[in-house]
Amino acid sequence: MLAAAIVAALPLAARASDPGAGPNAHHEASRIIAAELAMQDATDRLKALAGEHPSGLAETMRHELAVAGAMYSYRQAVRQEELRIYELAGYASVETSVVPLLPSAVQSPLHDSIAALHSLYILAGIDQYYLVNVHFNHPYMDAAPLASLRSYYIEAQNRYGVDASYLASINFIESNFGRVNGPSSAGAQGPMQFLPSTWTNYGNGGNINDPHAAILAAARYLVHYGAPYDMRTAIWHYNLDYNYVDSVELFARAYRADPAWLDRMYYWNTFG
Repeated sequence: MLAAAIVAALPLAARASDPGAGPNAHHEASRIIAAELAMQDATDRLKALAGEHPSGLAETMRHELAVAGAMYSYRQAVRQEELRIYELAGYASVETSVVPLLPSAVQSPLHDSIAALHSLYILAGIDQYYLVNVHFNHPYMDAAPLASLRSYYIEAQNRYGVDASYLASINFIESNFGRVNGPSSAGAQGPMQFLPSTWTNYGNGGNINDPHAAILAAARYLVHYGAPYDMRTAIWHYNLDYNYVDSVELFARAYRADPAWLDRMYYWNTFG
């Protein structure tokens, strides 16, 4: 069980340190573990609530409030962990000290996510990683429900052979799962950020802003350029930079290592 592994991995209390130095490794590990435990607790509560069958108005209201409370706790824990991940991404020495202190199930997707952020920083021309901060500036409800998005990724995977993890990764990088639909400075639009001219060729007459149509179109576009057999070349054609390719592949690898990583990243950079 993850809970037992997390408790066993709790680090020793950190000594006081110079406030001008980077984040303390043991302190950071403790905060990540606390967020992991909070997410697990909220998930366990939601599973228990899913087995309930309330009857009557009062019981139904109590049940709905309990579900809403558990979901809010989950989102808040996700955001706390995101803050820690960005701190680790800002200090390579801290990352290398913190990751070994975490449960093994957490280490791989967290490391891949940090590496993916670094690739995005390079793509954006940022070389001082510690200057990047989290901004919780998107209402979480501005995206389609994650259950719907997952079904679209799987449908595209089944129809076109493109692994769902790549589509989820592109969806996150391009628009934070459809919360920033543009148009971009280049004129790209929608949750998968298509240029209107490209959409004409791959959109099959759908709405460029519709996540279902956009995700299927992205799969068709990737297949045209070599997916699923040559994913790096296909992703490179999505954005002509190998730092972008690396970021897509790394987030996708995190999602494959732990499908719950997609659940938490769905709430990154959000509020509410």
